[in-house]
Amino acid sequence: MLVRTKDFQAFWISATNEEAVGTVSDVYFDSRGEWKVRFIVADTRTWFVGGKVLLSPKLIDRMDLAGQAIQMNASKDQIKDSPKPDEHEPISRSYESSVLNYYNLEPYWIPTAGSTGTGPAMPVGGPFAPTDDDDNNARPARDTAVTGAEENEMEAARNKEDYYLQSTKDLRGYDVDVSGENIGTISDVVFDTNDWSVQFIEIDTAGALSSDHSLVPVERFNQFSAIDESATASVSREAVERSPDYDSSMTLTDDYGEEIRRHFGSPSNR
Repeated sequence: MLVRTKDFQAFWISATNEEAVGTVSDVYFDSRGEWKVRFIVADTRTWFVGGKVLLSPKLIDRMDLAGQAIQMNASKDQIKDSPKPDEHEPISRSYESSVLNYYNLEPYWIPTAGSTGTGPAMPVGGPFAPTDDDDNNARPARDTAVTGAEENEMEAARNKEDYYLQSTKDLRGYDVDVSGENIGTISDVVFDTNDWSVQFIEIDTAGALSSDHSLVPVERFNQFSAIDESATASVSREAVERSPDYDSSMTLTDDYGEEIRRHFGSPSNR
């Protein structure tokens, strides 16, 4: 089933014994591989001290989409004691390994038969760890421009470690350019709960087009820049303008997803 991250953030999370342990805060997906959701960010502050934790979709024992509930194959104590990311530090591959090892899960980045790795790459990857005061779904306002020295410092910091994850919260607010023209900003990410693959990027056109929001297949995006918070897509303004009617509150069906793919000339997901 196709799900927007905004809708997914209403889901409750429970432990093995069905005891509630938190709610979904965000999702992290790999932006240099197959573009799949790799971790669910659980906000556990209401249930125990510890802030936010990362849970792999592989831990899901049962998910009730209609009831907006997820039961994990992990105890409350396991979740509470799981490795915590360093606040204000990017999510590194070593941290990912520590979380997966803690739950006895295999690293997803080890090549397997059928791996595609066709998603667009982030030139400067790596979202920052979720913090306890990071509850606003929108990206912070860009107060000042990034200087050349600051850009070099950011690049050097990321080169010390491999970073492959990106979060929906990181991408929200990115300017979207097509054929050198800005058509709006990224407002959400749509993924498929059947295989956790990211399928579409939702664009808020803010009046630039006839429709307020549009969906574009993720594979049509060819670059994301964390430095200037922008994204480019290999589609035309006219293609987005003529795309199937979309409303950010509508139910997303597989048939609708296929209609979007056919419109933009993207491969079928079936």
